[in-house]
Amino acid sequence: MEEFRPLLLSIAYRMLGSFGDAEDVVQEAYLRLHREAQVDSPKAFLTTVTTRLAIDQLRSARRQRETYIGPWLPEPAVDEYVDLAERAALSDSLSTAFLVVLERLSPDQRAVFLLCDVFGYSYDEVAAIIGKTPAACRQLAVRARRHLSEDRPRFDPSRQERDELVRRFVAAAEEGELDDLVEMLAPDVTFTGDGGGKALAFPRPIHGADSVSKLVRVAFDRVADLGFTICRVHVGGQPGMRVHDAEDRTHAIWSFVVTDGLITSIHGVVNPDKLGHLQRSGHPDDQG
Repeated sequence: MEEFRPLLLSIAYRMLGSFGDAEDVVQEAYLRLHREAQVDSPKAFLTTVTTRLAIDQLRSARRQRETYIGPWLPEPAVDEYVDLAERAALSDSLSTAFLVVLERLSPDQRAVFLLCDVFGYSYDEVAAIIGKTPAACRQLAVRARRHLSEDRPRFDPSRQERDELVRRFVAAAEEGELDDLVEMLAPDVTFTGDGGGKALAFPRPIHGADSVSKLVRVAFDRVADLGFTICRVHVGGQPGMRVHDAEDRTHAIWSFVVTDGLITSIHGVVNPDKLGHLQRSGHPDDQG
């Protein structure tokens, strides 16, 4: 029955935005399965328990986030370290930008949207999983799609072009070329940093190409002063970068949204509590 674990972790992480919490939820689902005398469909049982536990935990987490210091971002799902996509079509649903938008949904809406639109479950199947009627699930899905319709991130279709733009952006930042940075940023670009009160980060998002480019310049100067190294990675299929020290400890993950040939948003996670899953050695080589 361990073959179901990747699916369960995929659902739980997209619900909670935390690898540790997702693993705890899935482990509890397996413990409950082992306590059952007879289960007709272990997969259905595990999916149901995982989803319901995630809904309950998300409700509790939202109360905790009210006292979180600064913006809250999910733990970054760096493609080179984690594999929760199952297939390429699901990769975008692991991007930081997409998971941030999902935060606007209620826990029930989030569960229905993910199960239906990302994992392909029918309304009847979702109704059995979350304990509501198919009609209620349809309504939850409609409301979720309406909430997401305007703010769901759009990504340039060509991965190669996205990667090339971010490569040039990182190179310009390392060289301190402020004018070049501005040219690659959308006028209304936003930078959001998550330090959680445990690492240096701005208490609110920064808006505008001029302000963001200056922030980037300062951040890269600090990286150089500390002797850290930057390598390019992908977060939910989108271009990103990893900042690490000589001992290969991850200190930051930035992910980028590229739309219409410009960077429209940057999410930077520096809270060490959210980088624990990226601390193993043997990370992939820099992609150039």
